[in-house]
Amino acid sequence: LCGNSNGNPQDDARAPNGSQVWNVVELGRSWKVTSGSGRCQDTCDGDCGRCKWDQVVPYKAESWCGVLSQHSGPFQLCHGAISPNVYVKNCIHDLCAHGGHRTTLCRTLQAYADDCQEKGINISDWRTTAGCPLICPPNSTYTTCGPTCPPTCNIPAMRSSCAATTTCVDTCVCDEGLVLDANTCIPPSDCGCVFGGLLYGLGEEFWGDPTCTQRCVCDAEQRQAVCRNSSCGAEEECRVEEGIQGCYPKVFGVCSAVGATHYKTFDGGKFIFQGTCVYLFAGVCEDTSNLVGFQVLVQNGHRGDRLLSSIAMVTVKVYNKTIGISWKHPGKIMIDERLVNLPYLHGERQIIVYRSGQDAVIETDFGLVVTYDWHSHVTTTVPGGFTDALCGLCGNFNGAAGDDMKMSNNHMTSDPDAFGSSWKVTDTPGCIESSMTECSGAAVAPRRQQEVSGMGCEIILQKHGPFGVCHGHVDANQYFQSCVRDFYLFPEREDGMCPIIASYASACQAAGVSIRQWRMNNFCYIPCPPNSSYELCSHTCQRSCGAGSITCPQRCREGCTCHDGFALSVDECVPMSRCGCSHHGIYYKEEETFFPTEHEKCQCLSGGVVECQNTSCPDGGPGKVVDGVFQCPSAASSTCIATGDSAYVTFDGVAFSVPGTCSYILSQTCTGDMTSFVVTVQKEAWRKGKVSGIQALSVKVYGVNLTLSQGKREDVMVDSISHHLPAILGGGQIQVYPHGTGVLLRTDFGLVVRYDLAQHVTVTVPQTYQGHLCGLCGNYNGQRDDDFHLSDGQLAPDATAFGSAWKIKDMPCDDACPQEECPTCSKEKVVVLQKSNYCGLLTAPEGPFSSCHHVIDPTPYSQSCIHDLCVTGGDTGVLCQSIQSYVSVCQDAGVTVGSWRTPSFCPLPCAANSTYSLCTNTCTNTCAGSATTCPQTCAEGCQCQQGSVSDGQGCIPEEQCGCFEDGRYYKPHEVVFQDHCRRRCSCIPGQGLTCQDYSCTEDESCEIREGVLGC
Repeated sequence: LCGNSNGNPQDDARAPNGSQVWNVVELGRSWKVTSGSGRCQDTCDGDCGRCKWDQVVPYKAESWCGVLSQHSGPFQLCHGAISPNVYVKNCIHDLCAHGGHRTTLCRTLQAYADDCQEKGINISDWRTTAGCPLICPPNSTYTTCGPTCPPTCNIPAMRSSCAATTTCVDTCVCDEGLVLDANTCIPPSDCGCVFGGLLYGLGEEFWGDPTCTQRCVCDAEQRQAVCRNSSCGAEEECRVEEGIQGCYPKVFGVCSAVGATHYKTFDGGKFIFQGTCVYLFAGVCEDTSNLVGFQVLVQNGHRGDRLLSSIAMVTVKVYNKTIGISWKHPGKIMIDERLVNLPYLHGERQIIVYRSGQDAVIETDFGLVVTYDWHSHVTTTVPGGFTDALCGLCGNFNGAAGDDMKMSNNHMTSDPDAFGSSWKVTDTPGCIESSMTECSGAAVAPRRQQEVSGMGCEIILQKHGPFGVCHGHVDANQYFQSCVRDFYLFPEREDGMCPIIASYASACQAAGVSIRQWRMNNFCYIPCPPNSSYELCSHTCQRSCGAGSITCPQRCREGCTCHDGFALSVDECVPMSRCGCSHHGIYYKEEETFFPTEHEKCQCLSGGVVECQNTSCPDGGPGKVVDGVFQCPSAASSTCIATGDSAYVTFDGVAFSVPGTCSYILSQTCTGDMTSFVVTVQKEAWRKGKVSGIQALSVKVYGVNLTLSQGKREDVMVDSISHHLPAILGGGQIQVYPHGTGVLLRTDFGLVVRYDLAQHVTVTVPQTYQGHLCGLCGNYNGQRDDDFHLSDGQLAPDATAFGSAWKIKDMPCDDACPQEECPTCSKEKVVVLQKSNYCGLLTAPEGPFSSCHHVIDPTPYSQSCIHDLCVTGGDTGVLCQSIQSYVSVCQDAGVTVGSWRTPSFCPLPCAANSTYSLCTNTCTNTCAGSATTCPQTCAEGCQCQQGSVSDGQGCIPEEQCGCFEDGRYYKPHEVVFQDHCRRRCSCIPGQGLTCQDYSCTEDESCEIREGVLGC
């Protein structure tokens, strides 16, 4: 490509065969050599980063590329020797291609500066002028004209001709009396040893020969290398990996768990264990000082089916770091409880974590590799040096599968449940220690006959199928058996088959086998985000933003690959110019705000620039990690409750009854300068034999009025306009999203309001509001005897008067039930309703809610339940609603309650593609992705099955989702009007919201009708 150097520039564009090539792409292609770096391209697609005219003009300015040709600029003395024109042109082109990255500008300017100085031309301080500071190490200073051969620890390697050169370079110069050692300035007395022409640090060990027979150390006292005879271990060989010579294992051990849940140990043992606590998967148990200690922990979880348990969380503890990967946060990981993006780099490449295909991959510098697909498949790979030093569910890695079922007490067992339970590390609320399903070989056999047309598990065994070429490399039968078992248990769901088949595909690819396409649109389909497509052999790592700091593996994995010109930025494929920033080993999206320390707030700006400033929480203290997100800690909070026909509990714990059917102010700010809010409830009109539920809930905060209505789980009214849930307003100031069977509203200052869309509302406020509130929820001053304060400061004589004082005026309603129709409850009926098959279930000492009694007093709920059943004549629907109200406050408090619903008692019906679960977190699995900050506690409700997400009304395949933009969700092809009907927008799935200018006709007016803005 550099031509033939014959003095004639006209014949440089020649191919290897000597022919003239007129096309630059063909010229480049003709000189391409084979490389092991994976996928490469001869050209680019799309606009190839070409500059538009409106980009060229600003980049030509002297504050950008124009500084190169500025007549009075820092490079002016060089113009006569080297023309800046081609550098200016290249500078503008590169800035266009990289979206105006400041680092791109700095690299281009440095190239011109280097070329000028190489010709002996001195230039002035261009870095200050252009905003390109060179960060110097401690004990050194920046200079525009420093020595090309600075004094270093390796003085013998310095050529005399180098020291005599007269040219200078743009560099950092060590302070007087110090010398350069790598990128550090140190006293010459701290220098190491020179051996074989190479410099080694004090105490550093290295191999003194290419065959690993001489092990040397730089002796600190003698200041020279001392060597001894050595060799690699029996299971190791001497080779160079990533530039480092060493003894590397000849063999590796691989342990895996997949599906529901099939374990295969390092030594090939196989068993099934479905306990859902936290267990040691693999770890160093023997006291061996020459091995790096580590632990890999796993936790199973139920996703939409109490029988189908699969890996839900993987935790790796190594080098004093805790790395967590959870199915709740696809595409992300937890580092010491902080939620971070991929890729991630720790230390001098001690730990790297990146995405490869569908997997998160954790690699360490000593050979440990852990993968997890955020769904159901985990693998742990260890080098041969860990032989007979490990323990856990993966066994001891001693080459003998017969002793793999050794429990933590060193006793052998043949019971997988006993074996698995023995390696339990911690309990989690509601976890179980035994498998919940059994599957006999006799039951599985008929299923084999039902596998037809290659659809299902039989695809693994087909000789001429997509995996046929792999049968001689990876045993297919064991995968087939696991697949059939899971398919037998869950014949209506692909969850049983697809993970097992995918794990076989992964094992084949790891063995270097090229398999054929096996997924189809109607079978084990993988949906991909916009600007990407599924590939059987993808190199996700190479096509990821921030991957430049790590060495990506050459092995491919199936997954979604960004289209040409795009790169993966956490969970979306963005134009390469919109890649974010890498800061202290962590990648951040463009415009993402983050807190690298307790007192520092940073933002990733366009162009890869990170801007930071000192910050603190409102109380002046540091922040902390809450639910994986760094934020200011919430002070202690208190909760007020409105439940059932007439029951209320104040912030200070006073329980009372208001029988009115009006609209009431539950709580509002009355004094103080904190953020104001008003929470109101609208009660239903009284009807004989019916309870007065909560017809609507309204919250007014940040100048916005939000209303939720009874039974309408999918929408919230925002200033009279209907928004589908979830809704995020004010850049996250207000979030509203489904939670359990109801809806949750939270603000950024700690107000949390929950509404079950029937008869139960809770209002939670932070401690900073203590003494500043009023309404039916009381004044929150910690005293129970003054909660019945009226708006004029006087105390109400009774609860009815208190309620009447806080009703919203000018709305017709009743302060109490008609005297002659007020419900009464005989003592005999109360006795019946107090039994455990009615309201007594709430207070039963051995009942499913006993674990909550010491946290939430069940008495007000039991009394409300009895009252409401008396009103309705024992309506079981009311009973179920009353119990559900208590369950929700217990779960909000983080208490694990027991199962209480049965097919015949209070069953909770669920829509298609969803199943009931006592502990769901529906917030994490919606068409809005991870846009909302979900609560850490779970709630009972309907969980979408794997492959489906909630769109507010039901569970649908993710590819059928609509658009989520600017905090608002739009259904596919939904048409909305904005900006007083001056814009008409439509949701195009996969593309987003597209808008056009619009106006109403002369005989139309722009107005809101039934929550919809339109003409």
